[in-house]
Amino acid sequence: MAKKQQRKPQRPSQEAATATEAKNGLNLKEMLNADALGKLKQLEKDMKAESERQAQEAAEKKRREQEEREKNKSFGELLEEYEKKGKGKYS
Repeated sequence: MAKKQQRKPQRPSQEAATATEAKNGLNLKEMLNADALGKLKQLEKDMKAESERQAQEAAEKKRREQEEREKNKSFGELLEEYEKKGKGKYS
């Protein structure tokens, strides 16, 4: 009987372990309230929109720079480009 009495104190620690496992089993939605979850989702949408806007601005800047380079080409560069295309008078 002495052995049975020694095993009883171990059970409360096992119950505590199962209680912590149950707490860890909660998902994020259950842990956060709806307001905080909504704020996180809005923040995610804002970050996506900002990254898309930056990508569009970068593409527009690249296009303008290319246009500016084309506009500022010298006669020699234009002639060389024309001859590379195979449309030169002597090709």
